[in-house]
Amino acid sequence: MERVQYSLESFLPELKDLQENGIFSAQEVREIIKRRTHFETQLVRRQPRKKDFLEYIEYEMALEKLRKKRVARMKTPPPHSISSHSIRQRQFSIFERAMRKFKADIRLWVQYIEVAKKENAGNLVGRVVAKALKLHPTSVPLYVLAAQHQLDQGSPSAARNLLQRGLRLNAQSADLWCEYIKMELGWCELLRRRWETLGIPTNLENLSAAENAEVATSSELDVKSARKEVLKGAIVKEVLKDALKAQPSLRLFNALSSTLEGYPTPLAIALIPFLYDLLNQHQKFVDCNAAELLSVYASRHLKKPDLTGKDLIAGLKANNQELLDAMQTARESGDLDFVDDLAAVYSEFVWNRWSSTVDPNLRLYLSSSLHNLCNSASDQDKPGGKGVGALYSTHLRILLDRTHPSPRPDGSKISKLARKYSSKSTSVEVWLCLLDIENQNHSNPALKAQNEKNLLRSARKICRGESLEKIWCYAWDTLTLGEKEDLIKEALSNSETAVLREVLLLRTISSLYLSTPEDGPSTRSKNINRLLRSYSLTSVVYRHAFELEEAQPETDTSLLQDIFHLWRDAGGLASNREDATFAYASHLLNERLVKGANILINNLIALSIEGNRKEVLEKRWRDTIDNVEGPVPSDAINLQGDTVEVWGNDGMDVDESSEEEEEEVDFVVVG
Repeated sequence: MERVQYSLESFLPELKDLQENGIFSAQEVREIIKRRTHFETQLVRRQPRKKDFLEYIEYEMALEKLRKKRVARMKTPPPHSISSHSIRQRQFSIFERAMRKFKADIRLWVQYIEVAKKENAGNLVGRVVAKALKLHPTSVPLYVLAAQHQLDQGSPSAARNLLQRGLRLNAQSADLWCEYIKMELGWCELLRRRWETLGIPTNLENLSAAENAEVATSSELDVKSARKEVLKGAIVKEVLKDALKAQPSLRLFNALSSTLEGYPTPLAIALIPFLYDLLNQHQKFVDCNAAELLSVYASRHLKKPDLTGKDLIAGLKANNQELLDAMQTARESGDLDFVDDLAAVYSEFVWNRWSSTVDPNLRLYLSSSLHNLCNSASDQDKPGGKGVGALYSTHLRILLDRTHPSPRPDGSKISKLARKYSSKSTSVEVWLCLLDIENQNHSNPALKAQNEKNLLRSARKICRGESLEKIWCYAWDTLTLGEKEDLIKEALSNSETAVLREVLLLRTISSLYLSTPEDGPSTRSKNINRLLRSYSLTSVVYRHAFELEEAQPETDTSLLQDIFHLWRDAGGLASNREDATFAYASHLLNERLVKGANILINNLIALSIEGNRKEVLEKRWRDTIDNVEGPVPSDAINLQGDTVEVWGNDGMDVDESSEEEEEEVDFVVVG
């Protein structure tokens, strides 16, 4: 408490000045002292929390805002004095104290920098940024903030050096490359406007014949040529080359393309073709195959500004034809894997353009092109390939689209086509389209249900690949519990579908909570207990069941205990034991059963053989305690030695005034 008293005494001169200048009344000053006493007490605890510092800073910021408003309302503002800047300085002082405790928290550093910038403390921003970068040399947001600060100070060279240093350490950061591109684009635009204002020619083509002759014989030719190249984006081009060389990925390329498209200068738009030329020079990207790379390169025809009318039609046709030609070339060379990849990206291209295009003629052109490709693919390409399945499913989705322009095919023709496609493909999406089409065509409920059942049985046997759970969980809500368990057993009988066990169990358990059993919650608890004991489960399933039961208005304590014991002993894994124990201890803590939670954690820590593991568990328990909703009444939680202890009131070691101050956190300054 001596530290708190020392801090309070340092407040007295400014508070006295605020009262003498008529900004705050005596009662308000006493209230400010009371609130600061509470915050200072929170900060001198043995383990201060970050939110305590942030709440203190938020209060000081609100106080400064109120002071400024009252000064502005005065007819005769008081002269500059200690109170004019003391509250602002206190915000920075609290931030400094917080940073000493939480040096590794980058978000807190960013908040400190933003508050300092808001208060126009330029020198402080520079010092804080330098200190933050020294501690976190790989943090991208800090480099961006530092470069922005240098630009605000009118020093583009320093900003460029900072970003270049950041890129040397974070060459894989797409965000940092994009920020560097933006800075160079802004610098080029600034030069162009400045030279135009000064009357300096920025384009050699605009000179007259006499001026060109004079320039050709003068020593200024190199200077003017260099000026022209800079304004044409020579520096930005080099940065784009370096970016794709350092990180040849489609993710970075898309980020750079979006940056150029969204930056509001003519130079940025003019550099888009250059970026796509760089893409054509790269034969391989780390995060995509050759077909995806080719598809992105073909999309350059649609990247022109203000693409409408005939230009849009020509661009769409060129994009479409380039993909079809590439597919035909790969087919003739016998590279069926590449053909399959191209088919997948082509179907994605057609669907995206179909969804974004309104013109009916363009839509019919895309649909016809896709139909022709499906007909050729059925005879020449791999029937089980993902590309063929994507072509078939995309064609069926287009035919089923209610916005399909005339002439629209009737339901019987679509159904016949869907059955043809499903006989040649193992794609989940094709079978889902077939199920939807058949359900639309059947008006008799009994026939519809029987037909759907037969189709699903066939689909479960044939379908393979991604999104397999969509077939197995089709019309899931209409199934009984017995039918769902039959599906789980059927999936487990085949090694290729056994991976669906977890998904099916998660869906089954969730459905038990979404529906109300006829015999009440007791039946649900029995069913869940039986399911958890019948199958070898993962930690994900146990956690899901535990969280669902814990969220019920009337929690079944017996079921929670059973889930905890099954989860804890599953597979004999230490990770399951720890996760289950912390989940159940957290539940007990929320129920204010602190003694039981303490016993569980103590037993878990006692079983930990490795010394460093004990420290990890203790830290995890502290974090759990901090996340408990609301205060834990009449109990205090503390860590001592190698175990965690939770004491009752008779062992509390806290200040007597802490409870009274805790209820007065929501202080609002009078006035």
